[in-house]
Amino acid sequence: MRTDKQRIAKYNAKTDPVIVRRKVAAMLPIMKAAYGVYAEEAVALETAVRDWLVQERVVLDRFYYLNFARQVWKCKKKYSGASLVVCAQLKKDRWLARGLDDLVLRKLAFVLFNITLT
Repeated sequence: MRTDKQRIAKYNAKTDPVIVRRKVAAMLPIMKAAYGVYAEEAVALETAVRDWLVQERVVLDRFYYLNFARQVWKCKKKYSGASLVVCAQLKKDRWLARGLDDLVLRKLAFVLFNITLT
């Protein structure tokens, strides 16, 4: 077991500003690349949702339908198969309880994510 002095020395070495800056500088290009991929996917999703809502002439609550689509997108990134359908169904039920239209939610999930909801 380490002594108090050893633990304190290890903590100070980990939190030394010079070392931390060096580690962050090394990780920054990887972090920027990962965020760039995420941002491209998110922008494409939001554009597709907005275009579909305009095409379907959904005027009210567009922001809420966009949030529903974002949540289903997160489900799609995390799950597949039956688990994906259950997750998307839970999101639909939540937004349905908040007053959104059931038909629009089901169509949105099917058209954009190819998920059939009940």
